[in-house]
Amino acid sequence: MQRKYYILFILAVLVYITNMQIDVMLVDAAQYAEMSWEMLTTGSYLKVYNLGANYLDKPPLLFWLNSISMALFGVSNFSYKLPSVLFVLLGVLSTYKLARLYYDSTTASMAAVMLATTQAAFLITNDVRTDTMLMGAVAFATWQTAAYFERGKWQHLLLMGVGIALAMLTKGPIGLIAPGASLFLYVVLKKKWAGIFNWRIIFPIVIIGGMLLPMCIGLYEQHGTKGLRFYFWTQSFGRITGESEWNNNPDPIFLIHTTAWSFLPWTLFFFIGWLGTIYKWIRGGIKHADGGELISVSGFTLVLIMLMRSRYQLPHYIYVVYPLAAIIAARCFVQFTTWAKAKRIVTVLQLVMLFGLIAVSALLQYAMKGADMLSLLCLIVLYPGAIFLAIEYGEPNSLIERIGMRVYTFINRFVRINISAKQAAGYVLNKSGTNLFWLSAAIIITFNFMMGAFYFPAIMKYQCGNDFGKYIQQHAKPEGKLYVMYGMPMDFAHVFYAQQMPDTTVWDKDVFAQVYGQHKNILTITTEGGLQQMQESGIPHRVVQLGLYFQVAKLNLKFLNPATRASVCEKQYLIETY
Repeated sequence: MQRKYYILFILAVLVYITNMQIDVMLVDAAQYAEMSWEMLTTGSYLKVYNLGANYLDKPPLLFWLNSISMALFGVSNFSYKLPSVLFVLLGVLSTYKLARLYYDSTTASMAAVMLATTQAAFLITNDVRTDTMLMGAVAFATWQTAAYFERGKWQHLLLMGVGIALAMLTKGPIGLIAPGASLFLYVVLKKKWAGIFNWRIIFPIVIIGGMLLPMCIGLYEQHGTKGLRFYFWTQSFGRITGESEWNNNPDPIFLIHTTAWSFLPWTLFFFIGWLGTIYKWIRGGIKHADGGELISVSGFTLVLIMLMRSRYQLPHYIYVVYPLAAIIAARCFVQFTTWAKAKRIVTVLQLVMLFGLIAVSALLQYAMKGADMLSLLCLIVLYPGAIFLAIEYGEPNSLIERIGMRVYTFINRFVRINISAKQAAGYVLNKSGTNLFWLSAAIIITFNFMMGAFYFPAIMKYQCGNDFGKYIQQHAKPEGKLYVMYGMPMDFAHVFYAQQMPDTTVWDKDVFAQVYGQHKNILTITTEGGLQQMQESGIPHRVVQLGLYFQVAKLNLKFLNPATRASVCEKQYLIETY
């Protein structure tokens, strides 16, 4: 990567580190964190359990690596998210290397920074799921496979097997299908058949089989042949054939409009590059396409079509091909600098979107932090600072030009304002167009820093079970207290932060009274109804913590509006009896 792009990459990584401190979010991230902790404490690495019950859904790589991380660094948000963040960095590196096989260093550097600064990358370093690792592993496998076809070296062949195996251990057959779909059109049109029909191909097959073997043994021992069939067929292809019970009736273009917001701030350049290339191919230009174009555009398109066939879709499913989307967007951006009339139109649209992000930050400040001085000061200072630095210093040619422009700007704007509004607007637009890449990256990084440092932590306070679990971890077993769920099921976040299973779960006041009679010292998580029943039973107690609960993964306007928030939140209590 070119040196001048490292500053953006480093700033993005700093936001990742900020995200790693945020509590895990219900449902998936908290569930996977609990399962990783459970794997660590039970030592069961082949058989996977969830709250003590058999688990058959996701492959075990996420749980394996997270449990190792927790063993090394302790049970925490940071240790849970660390392996996945490292896979994101692997994906960024792989995107650069894949693009560099076919394009110059500038295009490759832009592609890497674009992937690192997408809204999706910032989200999946906070709300960590299996797709975080999948994206990095598939990007690595695609890079190594393309490098093998280009160079024919043993190292790429062997690492191709490692990459595909890691991807399959993360989320099943999609780990093989995605790299294969990306290279399919490239192999056909560039006549790279010799790389496939070659005796050496046996080595990556052996590597893949060997790396999948422990997982397969565990699946068979725990679930029999049903487990193997589920992994290799039902969980992936069954969602297309209807064999899988998962079905959320997604709309036909769900993953496309998901990309429109999750690939910000590079959405505009991606869609122009993607659709423009397909249009060119339809008009007869596919025979002249280079390898990078074939891999990125056809790979994204084919995987998108396959994912759109699924009867169950979530936004993060499409993230697996965002490394390819980043290459498409980078190629488009490089071409954008040579456009004539369209350049100004695209610049205006991009600026509207960027200032829309600032407006969202302002609304979140009002909704979640109000007049909090630190976050308000950051909001007021960081955005103008990021905009100024990006526009003035994004692509300087020399120190003299930099200083000269700074002096010129100061004089004309603040001392001798002798230019018209139209001239001033034109100056800003031209400077923004010249440094639009830097401006876009600076604003999305600032936006997500504000999210990670201030707004997400404030939102997570409404997942109150996290705080309950932290209190229980410190006060339950060390002081001989029971840990009881009253009138509500076990919660992944409760268990992960308490680092212990509830001693029992009760649903009515008579059973709770029996538990109290046997062991008076109890820490109980319950609802408002449970508290009322406890009061009716005359059981001595005190409220340790009162929390408001909302499913924070499903934010809505009523929750974001401080005036109506309480109406959509449920009261939960941490109670100590004595």
